[in-house]
Amino acid sequence: MVSLREFNLMSKGQQIGFLWDECQYITVRVENNYRINLYGCMDFYAEVWYKIGVNRIQKIGSFKSVQYLVPYLPNIHLTDLFDLLEIRKDG
Repeated sequence: MVSLREFNLMSKGQQIGFLWDECQYITVRVENNYRINLYGCMDFYAEVWYKIGVNRIQKIGSFKSVQYLVPYLPNIHLTDLFDLLEIRKDG
């Protein structure tokens, strides 16, 4: 299992590969000129910020605190969370 600290020490390319291969996509939100994809990893979350119109990754953020999930709440449905919990339990 990769910790938040280990994830933060990875290069951007390694982080993207890890997110796509090892984490679960949860949802997306739009803020200003960015599309922000949220991923759930075993004990942390990560955001991938894409600049709209350019479709290039601008930054990757990661966090453990659930307070940073608040902007996503309108987009998250309970069935999505149950599906995510099942994946984590099985994996």
